Amino acid sequence: MKEGNCCSNLICKSAFDTLLDNTKDMIFIKDINHVYVAASMPFVHMVGKEKLSDIIGKTDMDIFEDKSLAKRYVADDKRLLEGGKNLVDYIEPITEENGNARYGSTSKYILSDDDGNQIGILGITRDITRDYIARKHYQRELRYLFELPEDTYAVSYIDIDSWRVISQRRQQIEGSTLEECSSVEELCAAAVASIYDDNSKAARFYEDFLPSKLYNIFNSGKSHLSFKYQRKMPDGSLRWVHNEVKFLIDVDSSHLCVMLSAKDIDAKKKEEQQLAMSAKLDKMTMLYNRETTMKNIRRILKEDADKSHVLFMIDVDNFKNLNDTLGHQAGDAFLVTLASSIKSIFREKDVVGRVGGDEFFVFLRNIGDMSVILRKANELLKTIQEICKNYPGINLSGSIGVSLYPEVGKDLDELYAKADSALYEAKRKGKNQFVFAE
Repeated sequence: MKEGNCCSNLICKSAFDTLLDNTKDMIFIKDINHVYVAASMPFVHMVGKEKLSDIIGKTDMDIFEDKSLAKRYVADDKRLLEGGKNLVDYIEPITEENGNARYGSTSKYILSDDDGNQIGILGITRDITRDYIARKHYQRELRYLFELPEDTYAVSYIDIDSWRVISQRRQQIEGSTLEECSSVEELCAAAVASIYDDNSKAARFYEDFLPSKLYNIFNSGKSHLSFKYQRKMPDGSLRWVHNEVKFLIDVDSSHLCVMLSAKDIDAKKKEEQQLAMSAKLDKMTMLYNRETTMKNIRRILKEDADKSHVLFMIDVDNFKNLNDTLGHQAGDAFLVTLASSIKSIFREKDVVGRVGGDEFFVFLRNIGDMSVILRKANELLKTIQEICKNYPGINLSGSIGVSLYPEVGKDLDELYAKADSALYEAKRKGKNQFVFAE
């Protein structure tokens, strides 16, 4: 009997050693004093050691550099032995790899002798880092379907492999929301039809919303896309929307899925646009400031280099007399009125700007007919004269220099210089008139 038990023990030991030598799991055995007596090589490598001898005969406090992690393991072992119940499949952190957190699914079993006395602990850990992080990410993203943020119109969860809408949540924002769709095709058609700019990134994305295209995006390493665009809402309003596209692997079916969310950013976007526009405007007259005026003229000359354009340079004659006689507030009011009147007689595509204290630029885009240029010059002069009539005794008027592209100037600097010379020629001739640069 003893001989049979000895043979049986030898076979068990040999089988266990073979298991330790070949398993991919992290396996260890500790004695009752928490000292390691056996371990698999994956476990040895997990704790940052090279050889089995680096851990045999040592405790967690000896082998782990992270002492807080070592203390956690010791506390788990004490709880196991004191409670007398095995700990099965619980998630715990294991040592980091290249600075990245890792997680293991661990089971710890109490080892006892034939008399039931505790003699040690058998531990088995599987590295589940990838699955753990994927599941956490999956669960976090799925909260959208159950806890729809207050700024989100709708969230749709689509299974790409089975090509169906698994779930969709919607809510009203400012009295409107997105259409409810029962199929992927219906959802895409509604998105394309509602996007204001047909050439936008969002429009192109939904036009190509196909399984093969989505797999190509995912396989290229992208797990997240986003678009900001104007969307025509079902109530007829036009609002700015932020679409987020997130790719997920369903942890149960292993299918590739995509989550689409549409957030309302209308107020924020309009505020951004207003701030951007205010940086381009002269604060008092609300015309383009000098920098923006010059930038826009240069852009037009580049885009329409083969077209004819006209630059009017306007200076208020005797403006200092107005400030000295009636005060600067009256002078400011005059400039505001003048700016508004000048802008009203030109087209939206023309550039009207305040480039100095009482100096203005008007750049007429794509004007080839001389009769039109003369008519506009006369209209501009007459507009200035009508405003100046409201200030009798101050002798206000306007002098205008006119330069033509490309006849007189080939670029803005040359047009500016020629218009400036023509302006001062108008002043030399007695003011209150326009002069064409030769």
